[in-house]
Amino acid sequence: MPTDDQKFAVHVLADRILCRPPSDDDRRTKAGILIPATAKSADRRGVWGEVAEIGPLVRGVHPGDRVLVLPESIVEVDVRGDLFLIVRERDVHAVASGQRDASSTGLYL
Repeated sequence: MPTDDQKFAVHVLADRILCRPPSDDDRRTKAGILIPATAKSADRRGVWGEVAEIGPLVRGVHPGDRVLVLPESIVEVDVRGDLFLIVRERDVHAVASGQRDASSTGLYL
């Protein structure tokens, strides 16, 4: 039986993407109120997260990329005190990558 002080490796399965949430500066209103990533938003404002790990079936995203997802498609998880976001690859609306694709003009963040 595992004890509380044992550490387990976390692996993302299938088409899931494990992301670090945006910094608190990105999740605060102009008045300074912190908005949870899963908060319902009338304007459907997207959330950018940095990819930490990908599942074996993910093809268009790589660790280190930033992905844009809608808050209602995010599952927030706590891994040993650190907050992470889990999303499906199909729920990713845009990818910001440090690598430049020669076939795309792209926009830059």
